[in-house]
Amino acid sequence: MAAKRKRLYYLGLAIILGLMAFVGSANAAVTKAPPDIKAGSTAGIESYQYLQDGRCFLIDGGGGIISLTGYTEAYQDVDYIMVRLYIQRWNGESWVDLGSWPFEDYGVSKVDGAKGLQVARGYYYRTKADHKLTHNGVNESAISFSEAHLIY
Repeated sequence: MAAKRKRLYYLGLAIILGLMAFVGSANAAVTKAPPDIKAGSTAGIESYQYLQDGRCFLIDGGGGIISLTGYTEAYQDVDYIMVRLYIQRWNGESWVDLGSWPFEDYGVSKVDGAKGLQVARGYYYRTKADHKLTHNGVNESAISFSEAHLIY
């Protein structure tokens, strides 16, 4: 009887350890991590006449569900303002655009947008945003990026 109990104990332990290894591998990245690049804008927005701010974000909802959000803001109402949100995936060497969605408006000082997506797990994703406006014939633009997130 003691030998049977001992075998059941080891069998149970093996099953638990196997499940732990499986769960751990399910949360592993398919590619190596991207370089640590801080989120933010790549252009000196302070030098613009009308473009005040532009940011984007990636929100991990769990289970492969993400939300992309972003905005473009001007100092005043402008003729045209837009933010285009891109979903990017790290392929181990570079960021690859998987899709984009524009959000635009006229005669206002701010536009924002959001897009929900289901993505493949095990990859690093980030949001990229193009921020553009036009006012009195002046065109201004900037680019921003969110932080990278490993989605699993």
